[in-house]
Amino acid sequence: MTAPARGTSVLVITGGRDTHLARVLTGLERAEPRPDEVVVVFMNQPGGTVPATDLTVVTGHVRAPGHLPLAAARNHAVQLARGEVLVFLDVDCIPAAGAVGSLADTVRRHPGTVVMGTPRYLGPGWAEGQPKVPDDGRLRELSVLHPARANLGEGRSEEWHLVWTLVLALAAADADRIGGFDAGFTGYGAEDTDFAFRARDAGLSLRFSAATVFHQHHGVHRPPLPHFADIVVNARRFRHVHGTWPMEGWLGRFRDLGLVDWDPDGELLTILRHPTEPETRAAHQPDAAY
Repeated sequence: MTAPARGTSVLVITGGRDTHLARVLTGLERAEPRPDEVVVVFMNQPGGTVPATDLTVVTGHVRAPGHLPLAAARNHAVQLARGEVLVFLDVDCIPAAGAVGSLADTVRRHPGTVVMGTPRYLGPGWAEGQPKVPDDGRLRELSVLHPARANLGEGRSEEWHLVWTLVLALAAADADRIGGFDAGFTGYGAEDTDFAFRARDAGLSLRFSAATVFHQHHGVHRPPLPHFADIVVNARRFRHVHGTWPMEGWLGRFRDLGLVDWDPDGELLTILRHPTEPETRAAHQPDAAY
């Protein structure tokens, strides 16, 4: 007989981000209260190991050569978790000391709710000269809010399109009720928005929270050309399921570059060509915070 779920599980998926993972664990070690367990699922990293920690850690592995199996990895983490509350935390994100506890408490006080925390973005070079992960006050000084999310505030919301899994909490029973993440979304893009829309359609509520995580800088591609093919495939799937386009900003940039023929008001999304290596290099912005 399976033991009943209890406590709080923090779920982290990672693929080759060992330094980031170590800092996330440092943040969780400083958490007040600490999570009851941390579930780490490695993607396409069969030799992945967790740094030494006194946290209770459960590990798993997911393989999908050629893709980042984000949806499958999150589902595997959910399967391994034993907590009644699940907190999804990106390996990029160092939680503030009270973040996990605050998110879990909000889920418990508002049954049937999905709760998204607040990411702050660390700039390039933030860790230089730092022998250890700085305290929350210093991390706040070194970070900025995303301009698209700076005015979200706290409390109930209907802005499901703004839900990201980089810091997201809900009851394990509700994750099961939603049916987990749709593994039909292969690789990068839209799998978390699909999860959010299915949570909405299942009758769950959405709340935004000031519980803060600090996103570790790693540079970005604007637009994300390394994930071009995955984004197109996943956008088509999302449109088929939900009747609307996700990632419209990225699709618009792809269209402007002559990579796709896309009708924002219709069903058309056709690949005209794939990005070249020089285009992909040019899209890389190593100093961008987000």
